[in-house]
Amino acid sequence: MEYKVLTAGILLFISLFSIRLSKKVQVPLLIMFLFIGILAGSEGIGGIYFDDAELTQQIGNFALLFILFSSALETKKSDALSSLYPSGILATLGVFLTTLFAAFFAFILTDFTPKEALLFGAIVSSTDAAAVVSVLGDSNLKKKVKTVIEIESGSNDPMAYALILFIISMFKTDGPSILGGIFFLIKQIVIGGALGVVFGKITLPIGKFLKIEREEFLTIHLIAFLFICFSLTSILGGNGFLAIYLMGILIGNERFSFKINSFRNMRVLSWLMQIMMFVLLGLLVFPSQLGKVMISGSILAILITIVSRTAVVFLLLEKFNYNLKEKLFISWAGLKGAVPIIFSTMAITEGLRKSQSMFNMVFYIVVFSVIIQGMTLKPLAKFFNLFEKEKDNGLTEINLEELEELSIKRLFVEKDSEYVNKAIKELTLPKSMHIISIRRGDKDIIPSGDVVLKVGDKILLSII
Repeated sequence: MEYKVLTAGILLFISLFSIRLSKKVQVPLLIMFLFIGILAGSEGIGGIYFDDAELTQQIGNFALLFILFSSALETKKSDALSSLYPSGILATLGVFLTTLFAAFFAFILTDFTPKEALLFGAIVSSTDAAAVVSVLGDSNLKKKVKTVIEIESGSNDPMAYALILFIISMFKTDGPSILGGIFFLIKQIVIGGALGVVFGKITLPIGKFLKIEREEFLTIHLIAFLFICFSLTSILGGNGFLAIYLMGILIGNERFSFKINSFRNMRVLSWLMQIMMFVLLGLLVFPSQLGKVMISGSILAILITIVSRTAVVFLLLEKFNYNLKEKLFISWAGLKGAVPIIFSTMAITEGLRKSQSMFNMVFYIVVFSVIIQGMTLKPLAKFFNLFEKEKDNGLTEINLEELEELSIKRLFVEKDSEYVNKAIKELTLPKSMHIISIRRGDKDIIPSGDVVLKVGDKILLSII
């Protein structure tokens, strides 16, 4: 146990150290995490043998909960609505068309059967939110372009997941018919969408009813309902990933106490999950096996990530207000990431005949995509002049909610608090901290030095 914890700590530390190296060599951060896992693996200098695809899949799906939810929390409803149609079409019909294109190319270039090729196509059909966000970061890319890319990459995983579940069921003797498959996909979307909206509407009111007064407890409350929403949706036959994504968007656009800090807590968890997921995927792969798929994988990577993606984007965005440069950039921004690799482990756990070859091919295509597309994404945006001009008036836009949370803190005086029955002048507060108001029941008390604090008092503290 101790050695496993020590190994995990060392890998996390190395992953954090690689962030600085990533900036210097201009390599996408997620690839650095992946390479750390490879180097730590059985064929690297670490010598850690790991081949548990089922455990990887379970951990990967668990990590996706936090990654998708955190991304959804920070998606503004106005942005989502403004790009609802283009990003929605790319996330649904785009995934379906990409699956067909990728399946056709895979069937021609590999020894996959039609069903295996179709499964492979579905696995590589979605773009990855974590990869896209890590590359674009806080860049001042044109809003209408950046929004459609980020929302598409965050919302197309559920569609790909539903397709994969359906295609895997086709390998079984009692697999569904085409009509059954259509019903399955509709059921996934309808139940997932409905429960996502329901949980998005009830999570905060329930927290308010429980009178949650601390940001740590509110974060735990959000995580609890994240788990409940995903699992209940999946049990009822809906798409759990779609549900938590919609839930996150609705919650993220409400006003509530500790909002910014709750977002930050979820962001920390999301990054921790991303690091863990990519390092684990790096451990799972055997680099010596990638040589067998290098030629076919390179050709497939070009056909899928460039040719197919460009064709799909131009076809589906034809009626929307995007010029040639914007459509080319959106095409190039279709990065693959950890999600396709995690999805490919489903083929291994199902015991499909070509599952290991499929995993190796997907892994190679993801690395190809993140390195080639990821390293050139920002230079391409600059070449196409897609960055917004920075304001030179010296003013900085301030988020009012963030200002409130950073400047003002709430303190709830509990019965075991050291402040109970003490006058304000007796308190040893930092010089930068000042009490600006006290609420006792329904009354507001002016905080003079002689005021004695009581159990249940709510104190507003100003931090300078």
